Amino acid sequence: MAGPAAELRYFQNSGWLVKTASHVLVFDYVEAISGVEALPTGVPLTSADLDGRRAVVFVSHGHLDHYSPAIAEWAKQRPAIRYVVGWPDSHLPGAHVMKPRETWSPGDLVVKTTGSTDEGVGFLVSVDGLTLYHAGDHARWADEDAEAFEAEIRWLRDGQSVIDVAFFPIATGVACEPRRSIWQGVRFAALELKPRVLIPMHVQCPDKLDLYERFRAEVSAAVGATTIVAPTHRGEQFRYEAGRIRRVQ
Repeated sequence: MAGPAAELRYFQNSGWLVKTASHVLVFDYVEAISGVEALPTGVPLTSADLDGRRAVVFVSHGHLDHYSPAIAEWAKQRPAIRYVVGWPDSHLPGAHVMKPRETWSPGDLVVKTTGSTDEGVGFLVSVDGLTLYHAGDHARWADEDAEAFEAEIRWLRDGQSVIDVAFFPIATGVACEPRRSIWQGVRFAALELKPRVLIPMHVQCPDKLDLYERFRAEVSAAVGATTIVAPTHRGEQFRYEAGRIRRVQ
């Protein structure tokens, strides 16, 4: 893959696979969530996904809809895999623990963290000419979270130039409730950070994935030049290149 481009696959909830020129990045992967039907055939991550690129697995926090201890098994297939986590007791092999507002640069990528209005951190990752922001569970869950939410977004804005793709939660957990406060927070973040592409996440209910399109339709006109892309199903794939994103399947 030449140039600053990426292939993306949506798993479920906040889980994403991002392949860049020389890296495989995995964010908040869980294969099974209690009360949610299993991922469809062909969607779960396999050893083929951990190909010749350098593999880095990010886990924002330890909630079971964002973290599965089973991902430790991947280190048996890929001993050089890196785990980057937002809390100290993940028990993942060799995990690098990051607190809010830290920077870590192991040489081939740069990772910065934001705080969260829930648990753990959000990850800003710069690698292979691309910059991605995965918010984890950082959201304006209720109006009283507005100050804390906006403070982290402003901190990120003040220390960063262009974000290619930003992932933000747009609904609550088990109930998959699209609260107005959450959407207002994402709109604020989009206007402050001005990512080229914004992708909504954190809808774990397979029968409510249309919330992504509802969010896109309502918010797109208010976020300037940022393109909002709404996933339609688990396992959907996209390609990002030169500031644009398109569906692959």
